[in-house]
Amino acid sequence: MSEHSNARLFVWFRILFNCRFYYPVFTILFLDLGLSIGEFAALNVVWALTSVVLEVPSGALADRFGRRLLVIAAGVLMVLEMAVLCAMPVGRHDIVLWLFVLNRVLSGAAEACASGADEALAYDSLPEAERTTLWPQVMAKLSRGMALGFVVSSITGSVLYDHHTLTGALHFLGFEGEVAKEVSMKLPLLLGLGTALTCLLVTLRMTEQRAPAPKASIMQSVRETWLSILKTGGWIWRTRAAFALIVFGLVFDSVIRLFLTVASNFYRLVGIEEGWYGVIGTGVSLLGLVTAGWMETSTKVMSARQNFLWLGLVVFGGLMAAAHPQPGWTGIVLVVPLFLSMRFLQFFLSHYLNEIVDSAQRATALSFRGLTINLAYGALTLLFGWQTGWVGSNLGLKADDPRVFAAALTVWPWWFVGTVVLAGAWLWLRRFSMPKDERSGSGARH
Repeated sequence: MSEHSNARLFVWFRILFNCRFYYPVFTILFLDLGLSIGEFAALNVVWALTSVVLEVPSGALADRFGRRLLVIAAGVLMVLEMAVLCAMPVGRHDIVLWLFVLNRVLSGAAEACASGADEALAYDSLPEAERTTLWPQVMAKLSRGMALGFVVSSITGSVLYDHHTLTGALHFLGFEGEVAKEVSMKLPLLLGLGTALTCLLVTLRMTEQRAPAPKASIMQSVRETWLSILKTGGWIWRTRAAFALIVFGLVFDSVIRLFLTVASNFYRLVGIEEGWYGVIGTGVSLLGLVTAGWMETSTKVMSARQNFLWLGLVVFGGLMAAAHPQPGWTGIVLVVPLFLSMRFLQFFLSHYLNEIVDSAQRATALSFRGLTINLAYGALTLLFGWQTGWVGSNLGLKADDPRVFAAALTVWPWWFVGTVVLAGAWLWLRRFSMPKDERSGSGARH
């Protein structure tokens, strides 16, 4: 098998790793299993902290010992995290809580192992002279594949989760009986386990041709790994283009991802029934098929600064729509830009950062991107949990009351604007303290 096939396998790996059947009902899965919105927020902080601790070391290990090894580890951890979800006993709060803690740790570890290593393995398998041209094409294929993957997982997951819809479908097909909610809740999880096993098989088919790591003692290997982390971190800190991509990436990603995480709560807020959640995911994914080509075109005709500027306006508009929710489908249509903006953000970060980073430290640099993004997401999730508790106490309502969630959303657009302004001001001030040749990286247009 040619190593160039890594790019194709990378697309399949990302699809299987990210298009999970329980995502359309992610938030309400936690709540229906007996956890509170505060516990939900805390568990996502556990996930983010695990990723933070393991993210950069895993990237450095990938650069030193091989990217394929870390990608396989991600596949194994994904199988384990899905197996834990499938073992959840409905109605046993304490057991469910600790199993979720284990699940979040395994999930964060899987994310850390995959982040950076998979992308570096695929990028460096492309012909060196053509990488800048071919990589946007690979990412466009990934975007289309993810769109189709989300169509399948969104429809299937939401229909199987809703026991009323599933029972009605079975009656329509001529089957008698009632599907219990405790059974239907597990079906998306079991499908996710099957996807995880397939994902692991994909990682085993990947190849890597690289010089073996020099033999060294454990202490020497640890020392050299940390030295490579410090070296890459120093390069990011000194290189204005790389540092700007990291900073704006975490600012944009954290607020978009938090909204996507609680999207099912927003659907309930505007009065959409659970059976329609998959339809929403399908619609957004079909739009993703259309916009995949726009991503590639935008990197050709506009600079990084221009692309992040218009993307910021789109995110702000979507957050304003969420802060002032309109009932029914109007409210859903108005926040669609938030869903699409995540696709563009990931595309831009991958394209511009890979363009300026050296191959020898690619996985480590990409892991720094994942580290900062997950750290920001964890902090914002924790802040959201505190915010709902504070708003609820002021309104005299429980934190999981829909009115508390609606009140919390009103702050989000201004939080986003404030962090973008602060990030921009910080970058502007830093340019005066940086040597001229380190103010930007080579290759990317800013």
